[in-house]
Amino acid sequence: TPIKSSAASDVYKRQHINFAPDMDVNSNVDNPVIGLRSFGENPEAVSEKGIAYARGLESTGILSVSKHFPGHGDTKEDSHTGAAIVNKTLDELRMAEFIPFQSGIEAGVDGVMVGHLQVPQVTGTNIPATLSPIIVTDILRNELGFQGLVITDSLSMGAITQYYSSDEAAVLSLQAGADILLMPEDFPLAYQGVLNAVSSGALSEERIDESVKRILTVKYNRGIIE
Repeated sequence: TPIKSSAASDVYKRQHINFAPDMDVNSNVDNPVIGLRSFGENPEAVSEKGIAYARGLESTGILSVSKHFPGHGDTKEDSHTGAAIVNKTLDELRMAEFIPFQSGIEAGVDGVMVGHLQVPQVTGTNIPATLSPIIVTDILRNELGFQGLVITDSLSMGAITQYYSSDEAAVLSLQAGADILLMPEDFPLAYQGVLNAVSSGALSEERIDESVKRILTVKYNRGIIE
């Protein structure tokens, strides 16, 4: 049965965020997951088209979210099912993968989604980027200057669930600097883990307040709340 226009309009009005555009540079022919989700293999073209997409979302009051930082285009693995590795140095990422994200940040995108990507030549470990303060705070926040919403990729994906419990992933994401934790595999466990971390001092209330303020500020700036 076709949706009546008024019903469609009501659904549209309730939507205020879209996890797009995809700002990955699709540079690896063996990549099993990005493919046509990307705007191509040229960083400048990805930047231009991604920003245009974001502008379209924002013009209708929908928040735009660039993904999957620091770049899922040069992997041979699918982070939905397990670990995905980016074997690039920080300088190599700056010359390609970071270009669309930096362009999006300068254009004022509302959010950046961090992917569950292992970047061992940058972090020195196999920790996913989502859970890494080096990636989220040192690079995305401080080096690239992004002060909007940092959102995790789904925490129910294999790159997380094969190695971390839901409470561990939630706490590590917040400690790394994320503002919104997307789809924990076990939401009650993740929620309780955050409460326990605040009670123990592993997470401060000030750290939680920072994220709440960012969420409210972005919604206010886009006219979603008054």
